[in-house]
Amino acid sequence: MKSKFISVFIICLALVIQVHAQSVIKGTVLDKESDTPLPGASIVPNGNSSLGSISAADGTFTLTVPEEKGEIWISFIGMEPKAVPYNGDATLTVYMEVAAHQLDEVVMIGYGSSRKEDLTSSVSSVAGVEQINNRAVTNLNDFLQGSVPGVTVLQQGGDPSAQSQIVIRGIGSFANETPLTVVDGVPYYGPAINPNDIASISILKDASAAAIYGAQAASGVIVIETKKGKLGGPEITFDTYVGVQQAGNLPTPLTAQQQSEVYNLAADNAGVERQAAHNATLNPWGQVNRTNWVDEIFREAAIYNANLNVSGASENVRYMSSVGYQKKEGVLVGTDYERLNARLKVDFFLTDKIEVGENVYFSHTNAVGTNSTSSYSGSIINAIYMPSAAPVYDENGNFHGVVPESLSDYAGAYGDVYNPVGQLLRPTVDNPVNYLNSNTYFKYDILDGLTFKSTLSASVSSSKYKKFSPKIPELGRTNLQNYLYQEYSNTNRWNWENQVTYQKSFGKHNLNLTGIYSAQKTNYESYYQEGRGFSSEAAFNQFMGNASEIFTPVTDVYEDALTSAIGRVMYNYANKYFVSASVRRDETSRLAIANQASVFPSVSGAWKISEEPFFSSNIFSHMKVRASWGRIGNINSVGYYSFDVPLSTQNVIIGEDGALNDRGVYAGRQSNPDLEWEISESSDFGFDASFLNNKVDLTFDYFVKTTKGMILPGLEDLHQGTAAPDVNGGEVQNKGIELSIGYNGQAGPVKVGVRGNINIMKNELVNLDGYNNSDIDFISHTDDVRSILRPYRSTVGQPLYATYLVPYEGIFQSQAEIDSYTKDGQLIQPNAQPGDFKFTDVNGDGSITDDDRVYMDSYMPDFTYGLNLTLGYKGFDASMIFQGVSGVKVFNGYKFTAYNASQSGYNLDNRVLDAWSVDNINADIPRLSTKDDNSNFSTPSSWYLEDASYVRLKNLTIGYTFPSIGGLKNFRVYAAGENLFTITNYSGMDPEVGGKGLDVAKYPVARTFTVGLSLTL
Repeated sequence: MKSKFISVFIICLALVIQVHAQSVIKGTVLDKESDTPLPGASIVPNGNSSLGSISAADGTFTLTVPEEKGEIWISFIGMEPKAVPYNGDATLTVYMEVAAHQLDEVVMIGYGSSRKEDLTSSVSSVAGVEQINNRAVTNLNDFLQGSVPGVTVLQQGGDPSAQSQIVIRGIGSFANETPLTVVDGVPYYGPAINPNDIASISILKDASAAAIYGAQAASGVIVIETKKGKLGGPEITFDTYVGVQQAGNLPTPLTAQQQSEVYNLAADNAGVERQAAHNATLNPWGQVNRTNWVDEIFREAAIYNANLNVSGASENVRYMSSVGYQKKEGVLVGTDYERLNARLKVDFFLTDKIEVGENVYFSHTNAVGTNSTSSYSGSIINAIYMPSAAPVYDENGNFHGVVPESLSDYAGAYGDVYNPVGQLLRPTVDNPVNYLNSNTYFKYDILDGLTFKSTLSASVSSSKYKKFSPKIPELGRTNLQNYLYQEYSNTNRWNWENQVTYQKSFGKHNLNLTGIYSAQKTNYESYYQEGRGFSSEAAFNQFMGNASEIFTPVTDVYEDALTSAIGRVMYNYANKYFVSASVRRDETSRLAIANQASVFPSVSGAWKISEEPFFSSNIFSHMKVRASWGRIGNINSVGYYSFDVPLSTQNVIIGEDGALNDRGVYAGRQSNPDLEWEISESSDFGFDASFLNNKVDLTFDYFVKTTKGMILPGLEDLHQGTAAPDVNGGEVQNKGIELSIGYNGQAGPVKVGVRGNINIMKNELVNLDGYNNSDIDFISHTDDVRSILRPYRSTVGQPLYATYLVPYEGIFQSQAEIDSYTKDGQLIQPNAQPGDFKFTDVNGDGSITDDDRVYMDSYMPDFTYGLNLTLGYKGFDASMIFQGVSGVKVFNGYKFTAYNASQSGYNLDNRVLDAWSVDNINADIPRLSTKDDNSNFSTPSSWYLEDASYVRLKNLTIGYTFPSIGGLKNFRVYAAGENLFTITNYSGMDPEVGGKGLDVAKYPVARTFTVGLSLTL
């Protein structure tokens, strides 16, 4: 009994001693930059994670530890970890600073997030997102240009109604290859969101990273997280800028006198009679220079942008609301863009386990653009065509024609030309698009580490287009009919996702399991109507019911459904060995029942070498190698009803009255019930590192991306009388390397940042198996210049959309050169004269024909690059962004009409004054002639193909942030410029022509100057 008492006493004494030895540590974790609490920071005492804790919503924490002395380790994703010593009971205030190197940052991935240093697949986090508020960009695409290796942004010129195209790791299909956009975890299909709402951007580039999004992610995924409220009272931020846009490097038309001189010389060279319109005695009116039409259609255009953001958070709610407005005039008169948007984002923390939230976004846009791609009626090419002798308006204030009515006999000598200003200002255009998107979620923490989340997203998009085109009575391209075009379309879409996530650590084993079921449906309907013959062109009469003739309406409708089941496992051991795998089953309504469903797997792994005991380096602080493989189906390539194409209808004439008023039904395209999924398969091998005490970070990737079973329209059999069905007909491969390297350092008060990236890639059409049964290994594309020059063809062994041209060797300088260019004693170019082009007889048959065409480069660049420089000194900051491409080839079809005197008498570019003559033998423009007997211009030759490589100062910003003023938390002013200069050898207005690289005076990208301010209350 006594021994038992002694034992109990000893145990109690030990417990008392232990209690007295314990220390209680309280503290608050704050963001040093904003002085706001950091909830969720990890606090570990003396390396013992079992006694650790995390900071509460207000940043506070409490620890009870057995040691009287020691240190606590505080870490927070995106911040530099910090060790803080303690001695007995203590109350601490800990300020955390942003991590000095990129590998510590958190990046958004599919249905979750990860530290960059833990990634096993190719995911790029876009740097400098905080600068997006300071740049005059209309949408995210413009901001991404040159920022991320492997991401090519193809500007479609400067038209305010056009949006640039994003290509991730090369073109792999002839179909739509728009990357999937995910906003706050939910797929987003609406118009470009307000850039000011964006907090972070991640790009999922390989199939392993994107596979979890399945059928819509074959072209990559752009993951956007919008801003959210921070703990504390309401924070109000206002950002605004105003500026002006200018177009540079514009062409110059011939003056009135020069146009007459050029056409007189061209007639002499052709051996034909000069036209009376160019005779100064007969037509003195045509010798007076009245208008530079290029100057008339271009303007200095205003741009204005404003955003208001109110955000905050408490223990139970977090909110962010924003309103934005942008007005952007186009540099061509009559074109503009306007956007009004609003967002409300609220999260409610009902209990410590239940969270619900709502994210509502509304956008209203109205964009008016113009056609600058047509070689017949493009807005800019018409400004070259129009004679400089003609004024903009006549004496009555109406648009003037090519000549006055009194000189109508001379009108034909100047061609069928629109008045360029009238072409832009005469039509009345309204193009509003309203979009509403709502995401509602419910999140429940079932058990420790086990979470369920259900998200329902619904969106409605309503688009209207109305264009009234009045009569064109003036001489030139006269049209005495007026027209009204109207179109309405509505898209309704819902998407429901249910996600279960289990995340747990077992010693050194860290596991993350995710299971998702997703269903979505889309309903679309459009209606198009055309009417003509309006008795009055006043605004009150521009309605369809007032047309004297109404055409049969055109309608379109479809339903689209997709269901998916997804599973993913992510595992790492001791933060050294990482493995991730996913599998997704997609089922689409776009294929026949037997082929609707398919399974797409992916796997990836990484080895963090820097965590190994043997790793010891004075240079490298982090080193990791990774590899991944995955397959994704491409739903965007599949037509909605390719497996069962609906019948087509049109008006037909039946009966003796000859009226086109009966409806006919016919099979316009064949169906293909055997059509299968187009598959995108990719492999990636990567290396990540940071060195020099984390001041420098580097990422390298080698990738191979292959599209298999490419879906495209089959080759038509003209004997069947219908268009061929869609088929699985080919394979495309893209392979390349990507490199990104960045430096962030500080010397005293000076902060310096440098980040560069480069992407080198090769694109190849591997085969066209299944495209046709005739062993034809190419696809001819219909892009053309005035239906004469068709330069593009995709063929096996070449890149997609390669140029297919006759080689151009130069200009014949003498008759002797022509006479010596023979085959078996016969002239190869018998119609040539000195000053005409010399072409290569590739096949050696003694003549220049289409059989002499060879494959040349495409518009896709050999490599792209970007360089971002930042500098900070006390309150001052400056940044520069350079962006460039190399190996880009543009087919400059502008030369066909702007340098060609054998057309319809159009005015020409003044560069023809430097055309070849006996006194100007070093020219690269052929002799002037009203005949093209040698086919100088009508031959699709390499003379049109130009190197459009360029380097551009994309952005320059200089700003100053004032010290605290009154109640302002932040007050910054800045000046910025976009597209300030471009270094290029391309002879056109701008090397960024978009599309396949065909330029016939494309709307140029503008240079923009802005001043702005940002303030926070």
